[in-house]
Amino acid sequence: MPGSIRSWKVWLNENQGLVVAISVLSLFAAGFLVRLWGISRAHYWDEMVYLQNAQVICCGKTNYSELSFRPPLLSIVFAGAFLLWRHVYAACIAAAAINALGPVFLLLAGCMAVGRLPAAIASLLLAFSPFFAGVFPAGFVSDDTGNSLLTDSPALTLILLAFWLLLRAIEKQSLRRFFFAGVVLALCILMRFGSIPSVGMLLLLPLAARQRWRAVGACASGLAIAMAPYLVWSKLRYGGFLATLQAGWRNVEGPVEPFSFFITNAAKIFSYVAVVGLLLALVTQLLRYRSWSTARQATVANDGVIAPRFSITAYLWFWLLAGLLFFSLMPHKEPRYVMPLAPPVLLLAGSGLAFVCSLPKFKALGVTAVCAAMVITFLPIRERVREPFINPIVPDEEVASRFLESAVPPATTLYMSFNYPAFAFYTNFRIHELSSVGPALYADMEQIPLGGVLIVYREAEAPSQSDIAWVNANPKFQRLREFPSLVIYRSVARDISAPIRP
Repeated sequence: MPGSIRSWKVWLNENQGLVVAISVLSLFAAGFLVRLWGISRAHYWDEMVYLQNAQVICCGKTNYSELSFRPPLLSIVFAGAFLLWRHVYAACIAAAAINALGPVFLLLAGCMAVGRLPAAIASLLLAFSPFFAGVFPAGFVSDDTGNSLLTDSPALTLILLAFWLLLRAIEKQSLRRFFFAGVVLALCILMRFGSIPSVGMLLLLPLAARQRWRAVGACASGLAIAMAPYLVWSKLRYGGFLATLQAGWRNVEGPVEPFSFFITNAAKIFSYVAVVGLLLALVTQLLRYRSWSTARQATVANDGVIAPRFSITAYLWFWLLAGLLFFSLMPHKEPRYVMPLAPPVLLLAGSGLAFVCSLPKFKALGVTAVCAAMVITFLPIRERVREPFINPIVPDEEVASRFLESAVPPATTLYMSFNYPAFAFYTNFRIHELSSVGPALYADMEQIPLGGVLIVYREAEAPSQSDIAWVNANPKFQRLREFPSLVIYRSVARDISAPIRP
């Protein structure tokens, strides 16, 4: 047995490149499958916006667009997918593939920043933790899932790619490497305008270079050059270089959450085992900082960690604390907003859990405990894979759109105050957004002209958005068709004798 173990170790040492390649491909494949499982045609509001914007880009649709305040990159990716296959599934596959690359880039960056074992733990947490895989605890609501068509997870993937490229640029310094890292930083912003704080944090990394200001300049040049075409388009189309970015920030709205929202929900977002690992990392650093730092520098060459001119661990803690403060100061908070903090949180958590695995007299016990905790953390994924691989549900919006295409003239305008991007995607009808709630909504509905189609949802976010009784009692409207989640009316201006097209 000892001989076979030695032979196995020799084989691993001789084939490290093959082992790394297999590990990376396996991590991507497993993460991709988890994120693709349950692929569905049913998507909601903001997801449908990016799908509709993709059709505006690749197919020339003009009935509705939010490119004036939405980041363009995800829609550009979907537009490319639609050129190959114009179906919602094409966008789902593209999104799942981008999201599955996140753990891979975290592994590559983590190996350079904190070592192989902490990086492996961090990448597994990102790949299979319930929140990032889209399996949420009971009572925990979020609209970002593993195969979500929102920008949060793809933006995280690009942040991790930029982080890895910057670490490589510091390890083997050249202005070209910093320039291309800056290009990826621009892509982070174009994927999600909310990535700007994370880009600011990553722009601190070139300060660790030997020629720090040249490195910062190269990185900033890459960012500026990559952003320039979009900023010029924004100027020509909307009157200002920053018009779309400013509009995007202004459109962040919702209920005000307490300052402690992300702290109290940290375990549900990043997992309990990650929070424990983070606390272990904090304790070990506070109690043993000097000896830990000395030992780390002595093992740099053997562990594959970059030999930095600054403390990467201190940088990760600063990234975490500064980012947490920024997101906590935002009035409206959602769990997905804090996803850009996944790199420092998970890498530091991986370091804390790796410390447990390396305790001299309790190594086997520590490894067993960490593995058991991670397996328990990943168990909710079973709920997803128990479902069909393809979700057979056809959304009401798609069915209702088919009805409208056959029942009303092509020049008809659709009026609604809820989930209007879905009908923009499924039809070519012009979309008119009504006021969302209250007396303004009723006033808007009274102004719908003859022949206009009103779509009212039964259960929207506020009762006044789905006041079926009010519309039924108004002789201005004639009911055309009802569906489980919505009802379609046509404005007949008190004359309900006009025939409906079959």
